[in-house]
Amino acid sequence: MKNKGGSYTPPETGVAEARTAKALRRKLQWLLAIVVACTGVLATEIIAASYSDFVIARRNLTEVMAFCRVLDAANYLSAERGPSNGVLGIGVAPGSPVQARLAEFRTRSDAALAKLTEDIDGASRTEPAGALSPILVEVRRRLMLARAEIDRIAALPPEQRDLTEIQATIEAMFGVIDALRPAIDWNIQRLTNTDANLAGIALAAQMLANLREDGGRLGSQVMAPVAVGQPLEAKNIADSERTRGRLQEIWSIVGKPGALPGLKPANIADLARIDREFFGEGFAIIDSIVAIGRQSGAYPMTAEQLTDRFVPKMKPLEDLRRAFMDATIARLAANKTRASVKLAVASLATFALFLVLLVLMRRARSLVFEPLLIARHSIIELANDRPIARLQGKGGEGEMGRLFDAIDVLRKRLDERALLMQHLEHQAETDELTGLLNRRALELIGGAEDTADSSQDACLILMDIDHFKQINDTHGHLVGDIVIKEIARVIRNSVRNSDLVARFGGEEFAVITPGDNIESALALAERIRANLAREPIVVADGQQLKVTASFGVAEGRTANGGWKHLIECADTELYRAKSEGRNRVCGHPAEATLSHFTKTKSARA
Repeated sequence: MKNKGGSYTPPETGVAEARTAKALRRKLQWLLAIVVACTGVLATEIIAASYSDFVIARRNLTEVMAFCRVLDAANYLSAERGPSNGVLGIGVAPGSPVQARLAEFRTRSDAALAKLTEDIDGASRTEPAGALSPILVEVRRRLMLARAEIDRIAALPPEQRDLTEIQATIEAMFGVIDALRPAIDWNIQRLTNTDANLAGIALAAQMLANLREDGGRLGSQVMAPVAVGQPLEAKNIADSERTRGRLQEIWSIVGKPGALPGLKPANIADLARIDREFFGEGFAIIDSIVAIGRQSGAYPMTAEQLTDRFVPKMKPLEDLRRAFMDATIARLAANKTRASVKLAVASLATFALFLVLLVLMRRARSLVFEPLLIARHSIIELANDRPIARLQGKGGEGEMGRLFDAIDVLRKRLDERALLMQHLEHQAETDELTGLLNRRALELIGGAEDTADSSQDACLILMDIDHFKQINDTHGHLVGDIVIKEIARVIRNSVRNSDLVARFGGEEFAVITPGDNIESALALAERIRANLAREPIVVADGQQLKVTASFGVAEGRTANGGWKHLIECADTELYRAKSEGRNRVCGHPAEATLSHFTKTKSARA
């Protein structure tokens, strides 16, 4: 015989003991099955997490390397400005070192852009990398135009070179980098979307690349006047000062120890080197050019010499960027290796349990998994206030049965609570005496911002029973209650189903007519007034009372704070109706009522 807890009470006979032992072994077997199943689920989660980590690590490495290639292309294009500036200063001479260096730098730039094109062509058509294609087309177009202009000016005799043309050519090379910036921004956004942890790396790499680019611009912005031996113009000086400010601002962020994660201790010395060589010696070179250029064009060096002296000062900037990106790539490659090893170990461990799990899961499914899924679904449905079928008896006599019984109890309690909440909500929004909406409910409806059409006009009718205090004083409050209920009945019989009727106060009623114009609302108010005046109210002792009411009608919108104004306008018209003798209807559109409301309010004060 089973006791209340569901276990068997051991009898004195050996047969009963054997049965008890068998039942205990069966329970133990099921317990082991559950443990093994849980172990399998855990192993599956581990291998899934390991695979996810591997995919993320591989993707992160691929995306960062692609980002590096974009930054490299930007760096090569930026570096190409150095020999280009030198050529503008000395012209093109066969076998000139600067000419040979320009050809070398152009080859590097072309190779970097070709690599970016290969990245796009190698991607699937569904890959968003295709968004870079029109950007690279524009970069190549600007680059070809700028190079052609550089070659044209460089072929001119020095005396024929024009400062304006040289400045425009230098800015055209700036435009090449500006055209590439959307590709850099696109890659940063892609890295951020790929893994939020890469956002900091991407932004740091961009700032380091901007250091190199703005450093080159700092020299290029004073290069044109040096190339033709003319004083610096105000624009050259202003551009140089702005670029210097950007450089110092960027360096204040990335130049602090620890600002660039992953740098080796040996690279920390590069920070001091940049402070010394670029921000110290490099700035000093530019300062000396600016100081002379403010007064005259007698510079102590040519454009080629300025390039040869200033460009090496920027090398530490590029070395720092490369060191940072190399350290980042090495760290991501190590992450990928660790993830692949973890995936292999997890896969082997999972495979060892796979056959056992397959058999045990089939046994456990009908007794554990499916009931749990039913219970989960039922709980979710209850949480969302959706009805469910009765579960009692579906889970058997064990733990699942008790769980389903508990869900059934919960279902019953929730049904009882829903009924109670409906009753309370009805009480909270209904006037007990008349059965109409109360003022709270009307305020919620009228002041709602998310109505079906909040831009639609509505009309509000405010109604006040004439001399109601006298009725209460003469006949008593019970008779007053009868009058209130009868008037509510008259109003209900006079309005449409779409109109909202509420008891607004002690002897005040309100009617909202959505979508009506003021003329229709005035007609409705007049119909209610006439019906009320025509039908005497019979009280308990058979006495007939002649009751009238005054009406104020206003038109306007309820959304965006208009509800309060609409009430004030209707109340103004109601006050006017009472002032003009009661038992009448007064009303104007809300806009027309505003000035009258202001005057009336002042008169009341």
